[in-house]
Amino acid sequence: MRIALDTAKALSGISLLALLLAAPGCAVRKETHVHPPGQTPPALDANLADLVTKINSWSGAINTLTATVDLEPTAGSVYTGVIKEYHDVKGFILLQKPSMLRMQGQAPVVRTTIFDMVSNGEEFRLSIPTKQKFIIGKTSYQHPAKNALENLRPQHILQALLVPAVDAEHETTIFEKSDNRAEARRFYVVTVVEPLKNRHVVLRRKVWFDRADLELARVQFYDPSGTCTEDVEYSAYQDFTSIHYPTHIKLNRPEDDYEVTLTIQKATFNQPLPAEKFDLKKPEGAELIDLSATQQGENPVGN
Repeated sequence: MRIALDTAKALSGISLLALLLAAPGCAVRKETHVHPPGQTPPALDANLADLVTKINSWSGAINTLTATVDLEPTAGSVYTGVIKEYHDVKGFILLQKPSMLRMQGQAPVVRTTIFDMVSNGEEFRLSIPTKQKFIIGKTSYQHPAKNALENLRPQHILQALLVPAVDAEHETTIFEKSDNRAEARRFYVVTVVEPLKNRHVVLRRKVWFDRADLELARVQFYDPSGTCTEDVEYSAYQDFTSIHYPTHIKLNRPEDDYEVTLTIQKATFNQPLPAEKFDLKKPEGAELIDLSATQQGENPVGN
């Protein structure tokens, strides 16, 4: 009975930032600052071909990334009526195209490891040292969670950090202009769709460029039903060695009811990463929890 209860708890918390809430120092913050909009800056000109080239160049320039980041999660939305903001957690990210990701989080103040996760795009491994648990499963695994932050998956972070290029063989693009009068900002929007049979198309993503500087400002990802599954905003660009990259990335998952902001403190691009960096082994004495049986259609233990 004890093992069943523990397994049920693990199944509802297989993601990353759920662990942050139990970490020391994660006090709730309530203060919010709102800045008045300034004057609209002059708009730069660009056409669809220019912007598609910028998307593909931006995506193609990055092969690996090693970064130290601050993670600031927020759970809840205006729809749930509750919004909780938590102090940032120190994070470390290793990324390698096309789909390798390793992410480690440390608790505030004491800086002990509270999670360590690797993913190859299809499967993930998650070590939780404080719980003596080692969880493996498919990145596509979903389980209803009382805490919205437990819905976070590694591919959510991956696609935010590596904006997909436009696949000319399978995708087509649409060009429009958009004005945000409330924020006094103007944008170019490149809508990426996938043509299907019978003259139907599927909306894949929308890529926004700020017309003040033509920087990539926002990417929205959609599922086949047309629902926006992920909305990512980019700002505070800095020049790293051969790479111009945002240091403030705000990721919102409206359907999963959570948001996380990544502030990059240090970043190194396109340096070789040994394969063993993405090899996370089960610590001795840790309980192994394999989600494969649940993913094949069984109900989670205890539900």
